[in-house]
Amino acid sequence: MSRPARNRVSGRALRVAALATSLVAVMLVALCVGTDIIVAHNLIGAADHRLVERIGRLGGPGQPAADVVAGGPAADHDHDYEQPVVTWLVGGGGVVAGPGAPQLPSSLRSVSGPVTASIAGTSFRVAGVDAPTGRVVGATSLAPVSQALGGAITGEVVLGALLLVLTFGGALVIGRRVAAPVEEMRRRQLAFTADASHELRTPLGVIEAEVSLALSAEPGIGAYREALEHVAGESGRMRRLVDDLLWLARFDDQPPPPSAEPVDVSAVVGGAVERFGAVAARRELQLRVRVPDAVATIDAPPEWIDRLTAVLIDNSCKYSPPGGVVTVTVEEHGARVQLSVSDQGEGIAPAERERVFDRFHRATSTGDGAGLGLAIAGSIVEATRGRCEVTTGPGATGTRFTVTWPRAAC
Repeated sequence: MSRPARNRVSGRALRVAALATSLVAVMLVALCVGTDIIVAHNLIGAADHRLVERIGRLGGPGQPAADVVAGGPAADHDHDYEQPVVTWLVGGGGVVAGPGAPQLPSSLRSVSGPVTASIAGTSFRVAGVDAPTGRVVGATSLAPVSQALGGAITGEVVLGALLLVLTFGGALVIGRRVAAPVEEMRRRQLAFTADASHELRTPLGVIEAEVSLALSAEPGIGAYREALEHVAGESGRMRRLVDDLLWLARFDDQPPPPSAEPVDVSAVVGGAVERFGAVAARRELQLRVRVPDAVATIDAPPEWIDRLTAVLIDNSCKYSPPGGVVTVTVEEHGARVQLSVSDQGEGIAPAERERVFDRFHRATSTGDGAGLGLAIAGSIVEATRGRCEVTTGPGATGTRFTVTWPRAAC
């Protein structure tokens, strides 16, 4: 892959990773905020429950004022893991504070339900209740709640940052793997368009030149006829090229059918060999066929296998020398069916064999093909779950295309 292509892949991968990380960050923040709100609500609710329960007991009848100020008898003192409740007794003689209780602001002397207030610079939950000896006001610090939330937020920040880093890294790797085939497809599409334009430009140029030459020459049936023959030949070449392009475009656009019918490869080969008999004779070639006595059946669309066979036979006929032999063979090997087409041409160099199925790629400069026939064959082999192998005979002469498929289930 070229440097500009790698840069485009990296840019797309970075954008995908940034977008994925942003989405995860938004969801993570929303989840953490919601969790923190719920935790804070539950912690404050637990503190309110202890506070209301304590001052309710202290404000009950028969409670001595000393116990009210002290926060209750020793047996009712808070556990070590609970935040202590400080109390005040508000009566006609003023405010009496319990042990360790700071000064109670005047605005909180008549408080009823639990509220959050600041006393001596510290946040408390404060509640009050009427008592026979006056009014009991109690408070419990919110420091444990703040500490718990602070620890939770710290943990969320650390784990969240780690999660975002992993998300960005994972999305970057996935983005590169996704973007690379897209970039390769874009590159191949551009190359396909350029090659198609080049191949179509040649017959169009010939047609234009022939028409111009005929129009500039002296009027005559012979000159016009010769020009029209050349135009007809180039038009036929262009029509075949356009047909192949349309076939490949439809094949790429529409996925293979979900199910295929059983096809006897031997029967398809027999029909194709019969059609190419005249072509072989015109090129002074011998066309031989070997098929098994039993039916060699595979699951595939019949028209696809017929097109594949025709492409392979036509390709071998094009590149075989006059007097050569083109052999078409169908064999059965266990659970697989094999179709092979071999010729006696120049052969294909090892470096070119991997590219013979690329569109518009030609392994030799001889012949007048556009390099689409084997591309169609490769697409058919892949779509029908087959495998194709290209080999060259002894002495680097002759080419053999061997296609194998799974045998159709009986």
